[in-house]
Amino acid sequence: MKRASGYFVSVTLFGLLILTPVLGIDSSCENVAGTGHTFATGPATFQGFAIVNINGSTRSASVTTSLLGPPKETEDGTLLAATSHTFVFDDGSSITTIDTTVLSPTDTPGLYNLNSRAAINEGSGSYESACGSLSIHGTINFANGEVIWRFTGKICDCR
Repeated sequence: MKRASGYFVSVTLFGLLILTPVLGIDSSCENVAGTGHTFATGPATFQGFAIVNINGSTRSASVTTSLLGPPKETEDGTLLAATSHTFVFDDGSSITTIDTTVLSPTDTPGLYNLNSRAAINEGSGSYESACGSLSIHGTINFANGEVIWRFTGKICDCR
């Protein structure tokens, strides 16, 4: 019985090793989630901080968000924008994203729901080979320049 179960475990592990690349399972990725709070510091720049949880370890980061061109307004008042986030952690490591952002108007004048798909396109320090993506959701208040957001995603080592 022990021999049969050992054989089964060996075959199962071998199968997982073979199927991991085929199924797109990447063991070099870390789950990430957190919150952010930024304020407008200029017409196209927001600065603030984020609390980032990476695989159970919490880190703080300064965050700069940049508008990468003028947003496009749709007929219903939704704004479509390209943005970028740079997270700089306490140890000097960083990640930078390129984002597709949708700002949807709410019933409160100047307040928009924010939804971004952020692709991690570079990193430094312990995130030098970073890639992955974040899903960002929150609100932006154009009356006072405040942005409150939360995010989830994966940071991967793409060497």
